[in-house]
Amino acid sequence: MVAKRYKRKRSNKNNNSDTCSNKFCSYSSNPLTKIQISPDNLQNIQSQTDKLTINGTAKNDYSESNIDAESTVFYELKTNEKIDRIEDWGTELNDGLISDEQDSISIANKALYQDDTHNGASKKLLQIEDVRESDFSSKNNQVLEENLISNENDNSYQNREELIKSSTTIHIVDGEKGGAGKSLFSRTLIEYCDCTGLDMAIVDADTSNQDIAKIYNDVDIAFFSDDENLAQKADFIFEKAFEKSVIVNLPAQVYSNVTNWINKNNLIDLGAENSITFVKWFVCTGGVDSINFFLQSLDDFGHQMTHVFVKNMGLCDDWNYIQEMSEFIKARSEYDFIIMDFPKFPYWERNIIDRWGLSFSKSLANSEIKVVSKQRIKNFLKTAYAAFAVTDLIK
Repeated sequence: MVAKRYKRKRSNKNNNSDTCSNKFCSYSSNPLTKIQISPDNLQNIQSQTDKLTINGTAKNDYSESNIDAESTVFYELKTNEKIDRIEDWGTELNDGLISDEQDSISIANKALYQDDTHNGASKKLLQIEDVRESDFSSKNNQVLEENLISNENDNSYQNREELIKSSTTIHIVDGEKGGAGKSLFSRTLIEYCDCTGLDMAIVDADTSNQDIAKIYNDVDIAFFSDDENLAQKADFIFEKAFEKSVIVNLPAQVYSNVTNWINKNNLIDLGAENSITFVKWFVCTGGVDSINFFLQSLDDFGHQMTHVFVKNMGLCDDWNYIQEMSEFIKARSEYDFIIMDFPKFPYWERNIIDRWGLSFSKSLANSEIKVVSKQRIKNFLKTAYAAFAVTDLIK
């Protein structure tokens, strides 16, 4: 593959034009005098210009006007010699371009230089620039083609490097027990991401209620099953993480199904290979059974994914006895998990926005909700958003 150079063919306009766009027209030193040159008298002019030196000095007895005119003729002759040489190089194309095979190496080098500079592979250019026009042959042509192919392969490698994805996270909102507040937490997390300008994919796996899907747009529905024939129903969650981070709202009592989905597909290792991490937000009610589910999750994934122990302050206002549990203290020393306080959301405001199916942002714009209620919603969001920001896990 040899790069071709094309030079634009000179326009062959009327020879009597007053402009100098015609290749057979030249001005003398006198701006009012034109010397017309045609192909038929080029030989005549050649014999005359032999008597001139390059700087226009006469070898024989010529007048000043003749010297000026013939100096111009000499310059025009050199130009026409170049034009004639160009016309002899190749066949004219339909679009008025002429192929210049002799210059194909220099043009190829230029193209390669631009391409290599863009991809940081300038060393390839040095191998091609050693090829000189005088040595242009089928062998050099082969060298050029090999370097072009090699450079193309380098480009493919560079493109693959550019396509390496940025790090994303699958945020799993868990809690195992029903009524722990997973949906409310997920909604708050979704609106925090929206408020901070983070583009997140949203997945609602709670097929019984689908609170998330009813309130927000572009929500995908997932299904975690212990039936192997239905196991692929949740696979798209991982696929979405190649594009953006994902928030997954889990229903109650799917802990074993989700655990099997992660383990059987080696998703932790597969995620590490593709810059995909997992974060589990475990919403706790404050009950002992809820704490035990959290400790079980730490035993299964505590060293493989980040855990956040979410204290739902709306369900329990005294967490001292939990933090003093020997099992909880042991877990804190063994696993590096985060503790987050999720603020209480006032019951009246929660009931009204749930009944109307409103997001927090829409509730603040709803005229039916009074000023004081809106202020309570704002206070809740302000406290919750601050708690999310402190974790430094949402990016």
